[in-house]
Amino acid sequence: MTTLALVLMLTAAAEPASDEAAAKKSKELFATAQKLYKQGKFTESISKLEEAYAAKPYPVIFFNIAKCHEQLNDVPKALRAYKDYLRLKPDATDRQEVSDSIANLERKLKDKGLTQVLVFAEPATAHVEIDGLDIGVSPASTEVSAGNHTLTVKAEGFLTLERGFNVTAGRSQELTVALNAKGSAASSNTSTSSSSSSTTTASSGTTTSSSSTSSSNTVTATPSASSSKRRLFTWVAAGVAVAGLGAGIGLGVTAQGAASRLTSGQAPDSMTADAWQSSARGMSLGANVAYGVAAVALVAAVVLFFLEK
Repeated sequence: MTTLALVLMLTAAAEPASDEAAAKKSKELFATAQKLYKQGKFTESISKLEEAYAAKPYPVIFFNIAKCHEQLNDVPKALRAYKDYLRLKPDATDRQEVSDSIANLERKLKDKGLTQVLVFAEPATAHVEIDGLDIGVSPASTEVSAGNHTLTVKAEGFLTLERGFNVTAGRSQELTVALNAKGSAASSNTSTSSSSSSTTTASSGTTTSSSSTSSSNTVTATPSASSSKRRLFTWVAAGVAVAGLGAGIGLGVTAQGAASRLTSGQAPDSMTADAWQSSARGMSLGANVAYGVAAVALVAAVVLFFLEK
């Protein structure tokens, strides 16, 4: 923490005269927080760091808050503070070190079967709910289990957004949404369409991820593919089954015709008879292979029908 305190002091010294008082207060509070940290009084140190940030919002303060939460074994709050630090200072010289700390904290959450979800919303006064639980005003975060969840964002004077999203275990997720104001062009749609259009940029109907940290995954709240596209592989397998069945029937009929000519003695000589017999066997084998492919494809289509939801 000594090096970080020095960084804060040097930054404060470069402030314009109008900000000198705020910078001085922030520096003093930071120094007090440092002393408390060394004494093992991590909760008190966090309180002073938060006061220091309120006096003058230096991003490095979040790094120190994260360190305090780590000492208190509060994994979610430490993770959130580290991510806030990188979001506010993307060019941090210790970015790799902080990213490693984030990855370590994410592993600890994964061991508990949890993943952190951080939501940024516009307007900033919007209330965020995950699975019906109010997690606060944007930006807001909470920890959830892997799987499907529901995001709801509300703000007075804006259309309410409600979207499903999926969380993968092991890596924290960030969602960014923007609500449309009531009375805008989007509000002329039905209630479902209005909710669909009151999301990020250009009323795309999707919720996209923030890329503020390297540990974030892209999350799409609502799949953009239609139901037919979602069953693409089902229809491909069904098409293969139909094609295989057709090929099998065609080859089988041809083989049966060749066999009938042989048994009726239509072959003018033994060489022709041998050729017909060889052709009949080949087509019969081809028909069996085609039937086999059709059967496998049909089974695959049935399985994919239930899997591709």
